Amino acid sequence: MPLIVGIDGCKSGWFAAWQNQEGVIETAVFQSTSNLKNFFIGTNQLIIGIDIPVILSEVMPRQADQLARKLLSKKASSVFTAPTPEMLDQPNYEKASLVSKKLIGKSMSLQSWYLFPKIKDVQNILHYENIKVFEIHPELSFRAMNNEKVILESKKTDEGFKIRKSLLDKHFLDLNFDAIRTKYQKKDVMDNDILDALVVLWSAKRIANNQASYIPKIPEKPNMQIVY
Repeated sequence: MPLIVGIDGCKSGWFAAWQNQEGVIETAVFQSTSNLKNFFIGTNQLIIGIDIPVILSEVMPRQADQLARKLLSKKASSVFTAPTPEMLDQPNYEKASLVSKKLIGKSMSLQSWYLFPKIKDVQNILHYENIKVFEIHPELSFRAMNNEKVILESKKTDEGFKIRKSLLDKHFLDLNFDAIRTKYQKKDVMDNDILDALVVLWSAKRIANNQASYIPKIPEKPNMQIVY
């Protein structure tokens, strides 16, 4: 049986959630994907779901990003436009923006640039045969959990948090959010990081059980898909 891990980026690196052999949720923070790989070194097969672009296209935007925005409608802005490999190779924001202008006629946002280190970090574990990495968008996953209805309330509001946590409680019967919360300082791991890692774990489990949805169904490159 593969070990299934859900991962979301956080201020201190990557926040990861998985279930042990007894079904109990375990969590940890890793500075890099290499640290994560070494932590699970004895595992025969790892299925990783992660909230970050994984397989990049030479064109922008990727079809996966466009389809995700369409499904999320009013929450379309939560979908990050994945950079191209050429953009990722640039040494600074200004040069990456020049490539963006060449491709789509406008500069990239600084927020996008700040995600480049994490996108590069994920590339470091894609070549391991025993590790399968899938790109998962948390809001698409919550939409799937919520009978295909987009949750419009922000997860950073009390109402948005309660809606998402109640959905997670239904699917993880042993979930003790408060116990997880007390393990980490909010300067390192925010509430929404925990929510997102758990819903990514849910979707990663759906991959293992052949229940997940993939967009697009026929990708430009193998695994250049968003899964939920």
